[in-house]
Parts: sequence; structure tokens; C-alpha cells
Amino acid sequence: MKGHTRTKWRIIKRLFLFFTTLSVIPLTVLYLITSDHLYRFRQYTYGAIAGNGSSRQQLLQFRAPIHPPDGSVHHLRLVQHRLHAHDRQQQLQHHDHYQRAIKNSTINSQYRLDMDYMKRRMEHRVERLQKKCTEYRLNESKHNYKPKAWEYLIQHEYHLVWCNVFKAASTSWMYNFNLMAGYSPQFLRKTKDVPLQLARQKYPRPSVEKLQEAINESISFIIVRHPFERLVSAYKDKIQYALPNSHHHKLGNRIIQKYRKTVNGKPVTLLKYPLFSEFVNYLLDEIKHPHYEIDMHWVPVTHFCTPCFFHYDVIAKFETLEEDQNYLISIGHLDSVIKPQWKNAGKGAHTNDVLLKFFSELDAAQVRGLYDYYRYDFELFGYSAKEYFKA
Repeated sequence: MKGHTRTKWRIIKRLFLFFTTLSVIPLTVLYLITSDHLYRFRQYTYGAIAGNGSSRQQLLQFRAPIHPPDGSVHHLRLVQHRLHAHDRQQQLQHHDHYQRAIKNSTINSQYRLDMDYMKRRMEHRVERLQKKCTEYRLNESKHNYKPKAWEYLIQHEYHLVWCNVFKAASTSWMYNFNLMAGYSPQFLRKTKDVPLQLARQKYPRPSVEKLQEAINESISFIIVRHPFERLVSAYKDKIQYALPNSHHHKLGNRIIQKYRKTVNGKPVTLLKYPLFSEFVNYLLDEIKHPHYEIDMHWVPVTHFCTPCFFHYDVIAKFETLEEDQNYLISIGHLDSVIKPQWKNAGKGAHTNDVLLKFFSELDAAQVRGLYDYYRYDFELFGYSAKEYFKA
């Protein structure tokens, strides 16, 4: 009987220890997490992996992740993709820059921005522009190339000067300039008037002298885009998806009549809008034998804004637009007026998705002709066309 009782108590003790252990383990883990001991343990683990090299140990040492606000953009996210795995010194430099960027960032509810980095980015772009202008003598007035102030908008109240490059965020910034001119968002949503016409009622076209004077007292900026991307965007918006009976719809019909190929008297396609190759043939002929001014939606920026005759504080690029326009808004103290928005994103597939497809329809002579036409836009703003020649 006594032996039976001892066996019974032994079983109870074991069960008690078993269930106690099951309860203690999760409580211990919870304690480690909430008291930060788990992070310290991970830090020591990373330090042990690092070995004796002090630089390597600093690079691998554990740091709690930093989560920027929703919608934030940081240039280092782009930089990190370009790091070379074999170049340890370069990694260390970017790592140190990352720490300084976090420390020196200007933060608001919309974005986190390294102002020092952005200032250097703009200085580099402006220096390149000035260097190339001098190299190609585009800062010298000639009989067929003179400073044009026609397309600039001067915002005196907020001290802004902008050249409106079509198909380079022009719709978004025309909206911004109309807001600064006093039009309400409700009016701009409802009106059927063309935004540019509304803007010109508030921003008269300046003379070269008035523009130079305004630039000296303002933040001057321009937004540029890869020339071939801009061309494809213009083709899609104004030719492929032209509004019925519009100027560009009628132009498309003329292009089809003149440039559409036939086989045995029948057209190669029944599409009601010009193929991209047909549009390019039209454009290249216009360049050689222009009857009118080249359309403002695909004329080179070099001719449209004559950037070599005017100084810019900010050269924004379509490819880094979110960062660049946030920088512009910050240095211009425009936060209360402008909320970054994306207007007129375009119809159909995204431009980048169809870009190489369109260019694969062209022969080498067509690509070369387009590059020669947009050559100075490539050079002045640091773009490349290598991949299009490969295509």
C-alpha cells in the first residue's frame, strides 16, 4: 500500500514539474523580448561573428531597424542597390553616410530627406549642365538658337520660376502653379478650361529681360526626363490615345495616309492610329524639312527652354521626381500650398513597360535619327541611349 502511494506521489511530482516547465519557457521568452535582453543577445552574436577587424565589426554590429514614416523616400535606398559586393571600402563609406543621413535628415509627415545630399545632387546636375553648354557652345546666341523665355512661368508671390517641359510632370506642376495663382482645388476639378490657358491668365509670358530679373530673385527649376521615354509618353498620350476630332487626332490621320505601308495595295495594319514607327518617320521628316514649329510635346528641351541661357537652382528628374520635388518644396517653404500629387499618369500600360517594345519596331537608322535630334538633351542632363541601340 505504501509502495503504491509513493508511486502515485512520484507521478504527481513529475507531472507538476512537466507543466511548470511548459509554463516557464514562454514566460521567459516574453520577458527577454519585452526587456530588450533578446536584442542584446543578438548584438553579442553579431559581434562574435565579426571577428577581430574593427571596421567589419562596426559594419555587422546589430542595430535596431529604423522605420521612416509612411510614404517616405530616402536616397540611400537607391544607393544601396548600386553597391558592388566586392568593394568593402565602398560599403563602409555608404554605411557611414547612412548614419549621417539619419542624423541630419529633415523630417515631416510626408517624407524623410537628406538635405545636404540633395543640395549636392542639384549642384552636380547644374555643374554638368553648365559644362556641357560651354562644351557645345550652346550658351552663345546664334541666328537659329537664341534665349527663349516664352514657356517660363514666374510666380512672384512664392518666388518661383519654372520652364514647363511637356510630358515631364507638366500636368502636376501646372496644377501646383494654378493653386499658387489662387484657383481653388474645387474649381480646378470642375472647370473644362485647359490648365495652361488658366495659368497664362495669371502668368503672362515674360520677356528675356523680365525672366532674367525674376531668376535673380527666385528659385528657378526645370523638370527633365529621359528623351526617349518622354517621346514615347507623348506618342501614347497625343497620338495613340488622341481625342476624337482633336488636332492630334487629325495629325494621326495624316501620318497614316502618308507613312502607312501597303502590301498588294492593302495596308499592313488596320489600326486607326499611327504605329510608333510611322510616327517616328513623320517626326524625322519634320526635322529635315520643318513646315511649322515642332510640336511642343516632343520638341527637345534644349530648344524649348534654352537652358544654357538661364540659371537653375533645381534640376529635377522624372526618374527621381518624388525626392527632387520634396526638396524643392522644402527649400521654397511651399508645404502649406503644395501637396505632392501625381496628375495625368497616362493611359494604357506604363511607359517603361512598352518603351523597348516600341523601339524594337525601329531600324538602326531611325534610332540614330532620334538620338541625333535629342543629342543635346542626352548630354546636358546626363542620360544614355546605349540600351536602345542594343534593342
